[in-house]
Amino acid sequence: MRKIGESPNRQQDKQTPILRGAGLYLGVAFELPGTIIGGIAVGYFVDKYFGTSPWFLITCTAVAFAGAFVRLIMWVKFFTRERDGSHSEKDDMAD
Repeated sequence: MRKIGESPNRQQDKQTPILRGAGLYLGVAFELPGTIIGGIAVGYFVDKYFGTSPWFLITCTAVAFAGAFVRLIMWVKFFTRERDGSHSEKDDMAD
């Protein structure tokens, strides 16, 4: 898994700061609810397949919320470093 904010190619380094910031914020805007909606969908379909409603739905939704919360903390740490201007190579993110 790539680190948050890591550039996949040199083209991203040529982008204006406004475009780069907008891309990062859009990434957060789609990643967090997408994780939760994905957990809900997986739980729903697993429950439907096994006929165990609502247990997998509840479990997968809780796991998805926990995962989204962990990613939110990673994003907050990243944006705090960006705002402070400390672009150190120190790896605060778990791979």
